[in-house]
Amino acid sequence: MPAPLQTGTLLVASPDLCEDPNFNRTVVFIIHYSAEEGAMGLVINRPLGEQVQLYSAEELQRLLDGPGENADAEPTSRPVSKAIQTQLGRMFYKGGPVKQGYLFFLHRLDEAIEGGAEILDGLYLGGNLDAVRAEAEVVKADQPLLRFYLGYAAWDKGQLEWEISNGAWILAPGETDLVFTDRPEAIWRDVLYSLGGKYRPISVLPEDPSVN
Repeated sequence: MPAPLQTGTLLVASPDLCEDPNFNRTVVFIIHYSAEEGAMGLVINRPLGEQVQLYSAEELQRLLDGPGENADAEPTSRPVSKAIQTQLGRMFYKGGPVKQGYLFFLHRLDEAIEGGAEILDGLYLGGNLDAVRAEAEVVKADQPLLRFYLGYAAWDKGQLEWEISNGAWILAPGETDLVFTDRPEAIWRDVLYSLGGKYRPISVLPEDPSVN
């Protein structure tokens, strides 16, 4: 059943948003909500994937590695292997249309990373990024412990409530395992299907409405 609007809730884009390229078939994880301040969230089902080629792979890798000894050196244009591009494409997500140069990360490494804010049981937002870099074994695409997000989604006071009341979003309870699934492309369908009832038929709608 639908969940209350609060920090930790999932916003599932309804078909009404199918013409909005920023939010079509997205699932947004609310990382902050206040009736007086508005809301912030991260899109959790848009890994960069092949679109990692549109970004500087070296710059993404630098975010993981930290400044190192040559922080003041001019960046080089050494080629980035296909394997590294693939790994980065699975680790980095398009978090939303606002300030896409900002880096956020969600993790379940509370013992290794200090300073994170617990959003759900065992799921934390942010913390000491240097600690992340030091934990080489967790900075891997195939480890469901850590996700990076470029940019975020944001709503002013009352804006999200208005969008929900007008049918743009469907609310669902947040789940830690869902955020770190190895099948992010299926989150939209899976969440709607799990809600059951009138939402289940929506989950099987074709991505292209013209073929319906």
